[in-house]
Amino acid sequence: MVDLHYPSGVSGTATLGRLFDRLGSTLLSVEAGPFDPATSVSAVAFFDPYDPPTVVPGTVVLWVGTASAEAAAQQIRSFSSDGAVALVMKEPIPNEPEIAEAVAETGIVIFGLIRGASWIQVASMLSSALSVLDSNGLAVGTGSDEPTDLFELANMVADLLQAPVTIEDLSSRVLAFSADQAGTDESRRLTILGLQVPDVYEDDHRAQGVFRRIYTSDRPVFIHPSIPTEFPRVAMRVKAGEEVLGSIWAVVHEPLTDRREQGFVEAASVVALTMLRARASSDSFARQRLGLVNTLIEGGQQARDAAKQLNIASLSTCVIAFGTRHGFADDALRSEAELQRVVSSLNMYLHPLSPGALAALVGGTIYAVVPLRANDERAQQRAVRLAREFIARMDSTSRFLAGVGSVALSAADLDQSRSEADAALRVLQSGAVDKGPVQTLDDVQVAWLMLRIASTLADDGVQVSGPLAVLIAHDEQHNTAYVETLKSWLEHFGDIRMAADAVHVHRNTFRFRLARLCEIGDIDLSDADTRFGLILQLRLFG
Repeated sequence: MVDLHYPSGVSGTATLGRLFDRLGSTLLSVEAGPFDPATSVSAVAFFDPYDPPTVVPGTVVLWVGTASAEAAAQQIRSFSSDGAVALVMKEPIPNEPEIAEAVAETGIVIFGLIRGASWIQVASMLSSALSVLDSNGLAVGTGSDEPTDLFELANMVADLLQAPVTIEDLSSRVLAFSADQAGTDESRRLTILGLQVPDVYEDDHRAQGVFRRIYTSDRPVFIHPSIPTEFPRVAMRVKAGEEVLGSIWAVVHEPLTDRREQGFVEAASVVALTMLRARASSDSFARQRLGLVNTLIEGGQQARDAAKQLNIASLSTCVIAFGTRHGFADDALRSEAELQRVVSSLNMYLHPLSPGALAALVGGTIYAVVPLRANDERAQQRAVRLAREFIARMDSTSRFLAGVGSVALSAADLDQSRSEADAALRVLQSGAVDKGPVQTLDDVQVAWLMLRIASTLADDGVQVSGPLAVLIAHDEQHNTAYVETLKSWLEHFGDIRMAADAVHVHRNTFRFRLARLCEIGDIDLSDADTRFGLILQLRLFG
């Protein structure tokens, strides 16, 4: 179970009704049990059957996995006895008498989450709502009933326009949306599910100059659909001074009336102020986080001081390094935006699992410093499991990988953990091993040693020589495949059948090529040192 409690200093009595409004009927539906909108909510939790901490009263449980009807019913009773008020399960909800009986007995409400929705995004949205609302249901720190939460503003604009609304940043990422998204089209449905306008629609808008029209106009822009099954849109830029912050999009059937258009313009000004406040707060936290992570992964006395500041100095910790296989060389701005979104999701994911955990983007790599409960082998494996579960649950167009460092008994030693995490990540990014997206250095040490030696040889200008160099030159000049043949034979321990099948040639053809390459390169494959030397060269220069 992962419990997402309020940040320090925020009193929490948000209600089921407010949280249900936050996600709207597009994502959630009431499937079973009595739904009381006034029920207080204090926390959101991922259910993990392998690591279940205590559920606090007022918890909304996100049931990520699957279970038998009997086990689910038993767990529902356990949740209820601990004070849980609601359970969210992916649709379709099992229609089993055991579950129905448990719901009736406990009075817990079960929400259905639409297929395709991301658990990480749902948890992030719900937890964000908990941190925004104070005990009166107002935005924290306002001291009035003026709505300063973007979701509240989205609902107000939707009421004004009588149309479903999204508020988006300059990267077409959805910052907030109105509760009622019923009756919209496929592009809006996919946008809400992913909290991001799909690339195909964003690229189409960019090609047609839609964004340029929106950002250069001081009035709402009516946009005709390019796909017959889609509805028109009206979009209004969100601008503060000379800076464009994003836009508000409404799904409509016809152009706005003059009165609604003017109201849209005025609403955009309020949204701009709210976005500025949110960004200022977010930037401040992000800078603080970046400084702390930078200090921690450098190790030494300053890392020990930072750990004391975070109240994790007495705990074992380790570093996890996240990155992608190929990077984003084609689009640096989109790369930065996606990595920062992953950082935000990772912090949201880690905080309840490991209080005091921090993640930040440092030099193109996402580093997470994770406090652990123990300092044995199981502690590092818990960090591996955290990384695997996060990567499995995250919603990204890129394939992320993670290297997990060793467990440091003192924060002063986190530089060593960071070094190991970097090494494991580099091996994964090189494609030298294919053992899964998350590895420790112990898991890939041989591949790391090969990379280190190959890098040193490259830096020194050392090139392949001897029989292997002769075969490489022959292949280039005569379009042969002798290096491939030799490599397959060595990798399959001289088994002709398996080696020939691996390179998709007949066994007799393979035998002929093997004999010919031995003749060309003057190679004696019966000699153990020769075989070892060729394997080593292929690994280092291949």
